[in-house]
Amino acid sequence: MDEVILKEHHDDNLVFFKDEKIPFTHCTPDRKMTVSELFRFTSDSAGEDFSLRNMSWQFLYDKGLAIILSRASYHINKMPVADQIITLKTWESAAQGPLCTRNYEIYAYGTDELLVKGQTLWTILDLKNKRLMPAKAYPYRPLPTVVTDFDGIKCGKISMPENMEVLGTKTILYSDLDANGHSNNSKYINFVLDLLPNEYQTKNFTDVRLNYSKETKLGDQLEIKVAYEENKIIAQGIVDGTSSFEAELYY
Repeated sequence: MDEVILKEHHDDNLVFFKDEKIPFTHCTPDRKMTVSELFRFTSDSAGEDFSLRNMSWQFLYDKGLAIILSRASYHINKMPVADQIITLKTWESAAQGPLCTRNYEIYAYGTDELLVKGQTLWTILDLKNKRLMPAKAYPYRPLPTVVTDFDGIKCGKISMPENMEVLGTKTILYSDLDANGHSNNSKYINFVLDLLPNEYQTKNFTDVRLNYSKETKLGDQLEIKVAYEENKIIAQGIVDGTSSFEAELYY
């Protein structure tokens, strides 16, 4: 195979492209990219997109701002595998109410084979006042106006059924934290998967949704509850009686 030069760049429409080779260490025992790694890769790529547009996390922090992920939904046609080269596309689209919107597509490198598509909703936190800014109030880039349709499961509110059972408790450890000092958004799927019976851990998930409700910090005791429905696992993490996250994993 000819040498592949991995690139990242923007096109004229501010769509960000990034090539990536999937590390063996970021995969499950069946050599497929982990769901948590999918969340990390897409989230970090969004940060790189902003950084190349002079809106790095440090720039935002100096302005007293931080990006807060609110909801995410991914549809998985085929999970990337170890040593595969992929190309990610991500772009902002028109806001959904007060929330900013970002779309993702992941392709097998050099082809039009769509492996994964997703959409996230996020907002900006005013660190001084601890208040969320509406999408239109974020001043450091042109306000996106193009609506991008996402034909996966929408990033709506995830409802919890009554018949949930407690799987166990996850203590938030130092290795769960990111540079913001709380659990990174990519970790929450692992908190659920680590406690599930093996027969569910090894499912080929087709859709994954997450709602983020409250951050978790070092030492927090996160109670994980689940319910099993046809072709779907519903999960919730609770800290001190308050929901921290809600998730759905379809298979």
